[in-house]
Amino acid sequence: MNRSMILKLAVSGMVLSFATSGCSGAGTGRVSSASQPQLTVKPAVAEQAAKAAAKARTLLADGKVARALGQVELAVSLDNQNGGHRALLGQAYLSSGRFASAITAFDDAMKLGVNDPQTVVGLILSKIATGETKAALALIEANREVLPASDAGLAQALAGDLQRAVYTLTEAARGPDAGARTRQNLALALALSGRWAPARIIASQDLSPAKLDARMAEWAAMAQQNQPAYRVASLIGVSPVTDSGMPVRLALVTPQAPVALADASAAFDPAPLAEFAPPPPSAEVVAVVAETIAQPAIRSVELPMPTTAEKVAEAQLILADKSPYRVKPGAFAEKAPVREAAAAKPAPAAKPVVVAAASERPATTDARVLAARVTSPVIRARSFDAKKPTGWAVQLGAFDTLGIAKEKWTAASKAHSALREFPASSQSAAVKGRTFYRLTVNGLASRAEAMELCASLQASGQGCFVRSMNAGEKVQWAAAPGVKLAAR
Repeated sequence: MNRSMILKLAVSGMVLSFATSGCSGAGTGRVSSASQPQLTVKPAVAEQAAKAAAKARTLLADGKVARALGQVELAVSLDNQNGGHRALLGQAYLSSGRFASAITAFDDAMKLGVNDPQTVVGLILSKIATGETKAALALIEANREVLPASDAGLAQALAGDLQRAVYTLTEAARGPDAGARTRQNLALALALSGRWAPARIIASQDLSPAKLDARMAEWAAMAQQNQPAYRVASLIGVSPVTDSGMPVRLALVTPQAPVALADASAAFDPAPLAEFAPPPPSAEVVAVVAETIAQPAIRSVELPMPTTAEKVAEAQLILADKSPYRVKPGAFAEKAPVREAAAAKPAPAAKPVVVAAASERPATTDARVLAARVTSPVIRARSFDAKKPTGWAVQLGAFDTLGIAKEKWTAASKAHSALREFPASSQSAAVKGRTFYRLTVNGLASRAEAMELCASLQASGQGCFVRSMNAGEKVQWAAAPGVKLAAR
């Protein structure tokens, strides 16, 4: 990515934070854990690797990605355990459009203890570009304390979690230190979610009218292409290429801790083994053994072998299931005389196969059948008292604000028509000093009905779990069956 491209996309968000400071901040860290074994690198070799990495940062800043990639690969090959070099390698791969290789390089860097925002953002972008959106969203949540809110919100938008992205960026834009990058990230998230009017208003705060039209055109093209790789590549200004992965010669080597060997010169001390030695045999045992040894050996008798004709006759009996050695049915039963097997009777005619009616068939857990139950519910909703919530409920999630819980209910009831037949509610819950708002589906008479409804929702892609309501829970909001809420 050249300097003009960086300046062009600087206002659009994450690019300035990642492409400039990221190239200058990585490449100096080794494993900080003293307990982890490390490969020994000679000082001269480590110095040569550091020089190659420094040269790679300069080339990346000048937009000479291909030359920078060669230098940083040299640095990693010389100093295999340097996490900073591997983070810089991930940035070079990302700037080259090689997203699969970037994932491997960033993962290796984080295994070696590098956890700065640029490395985490680079790994998230690479996973989004390769379609690993769930893993990318999990990385965002796991690194909340590391990632700036502006970068986290834009990454959520690129991963498809647009509602959470708008919420995160709105809160960040209201902060006292919010700048143009945060506002433009919020405008992009609104545009990707289809809210073009507020997106244009927010974007106009930092752009001239001519640049505003060009920016909105870029975002419109990005919104039409519902491909994660295209969106990430458009944002950072690269072209994705076919990537077979990072070269094997650059793979991270995990050294093994040395195993301490026993000192061969130490004298063997049999004293500890005496404690576990068996007691000596008694005089009676010794006498029995001596008498057994004195007995004459057992004489073997050679049995006559059957002739060829006898072998043929016996084989014919075995094939005809008339072997004289065959154990007949009931031979070992008490008071049952041994009888010869009766002549084989012809097999009875096959009976016609009767297909059971639908009501007689066993219940199925096939995902398609469960999904069909969501659109055609057999469970009827019961009444729900918001002042004293009791009974069983299906919880769809817990969210940061009541407004987000309402929006989630609107989206879920649109996606699953069966949910419109049930009342919904939201209750606050304090967990580790934070307040969350639970979104629950109520009106279920038994745990079995709640389990069936939740299984149907899970079969169609909706996460949920069953819980019992507590009469002491405080309901902040409740919706009657069939009520639709407008999105904020």
